[in-house]
Amino acid sequence: MTDFHHKKSLGQHFLKDKNIIRKIVDIAELQPGEAVWEIGPGMGILTEELLERKSKLTCFEIDSSLYDILEKRFGKLLNLIKQDVLKADWECLLPDEKVKIVANLPYQITSPFLFEVSRFADHFSKVVVMIQKEVAQRINANVGTKDYGILTLKMQYYFDVKYEFTVKPHVFNPPPKVDSAVISLMPRMDKPIIENEKYFWHIVDISFRNRRKMLRRNLRELISIEQIEELQNSGVIDLARRGETLTEAEFVTLHDLLKRFN
Repeated sequence: MTDFHHKKSLGQHFLKDKNIIRKIVDIAELQPGEAVWEIGPGMGILTEELLERKSKLTCFEIDSSLYDILEKRFGKLLNLIKQDVLKADWECLLPDEKVKIVANLPYQITSPFLFEVSRFADHFSKVVVMIQKEVAQRINANVGTKDYGILTLKMQYYFDVKYEFTVKPHVFNPPPKVDSAVISLMPRMDKPIIENEKYFWHIVDISFRNRRKMLRRNLRELISIEQIEELQNSGVIDLARRGETLTEAEFVTLHDLLKRFN
């Protein structure tokens, strides 16, 4: 274990404060036998606590120099997936039962990982992750602010998001240069019913593609100039606005209006 060297390229900042570990796991509200995914277990400080709570644990680890450490420490108590979680086949790996995610996420995979979680949102009963504080603020952002974007909309569409607490750099080895935050995501019970979610997110993506441009300009990728004028004249949504000023409900309305032209 003493021969291990942290890899900056993998964003390795291992949490060393057991009180924070216990606080994270308490938020997850684990029941014995529940299926849990941990991403980037590192030396296993969080892994140990998850196993003590009798979870049915699967860990994803990309760093081959940690495999022996984890296997010697935990043996067959956990299912170690020796792969980048973003390249893994989630459809094959997800069990029939609901899964909880509890993890101290490597910084560089935070956004793509959370987008993937949203894609499989129906499979997760709760997600508790430590991420960069600035990303946590983006997820919790209000409409019209600079932090408000696609990640905000996706997380808040599929989940009830809660900013749990801030974590300072000194509790990590090595310390990161920024503050971290623990957030929890609970499946949202009142999410809007959308006929074509794929098309809805395509509209959102296009609306944010050029943040400084008005909707009428960005929507040219989807509909003709004549259709844009027809939409503007309907008076339902002012297409002179920018995407970042639209609420979730307004994006749903925009989706319903645009699908008429398909």
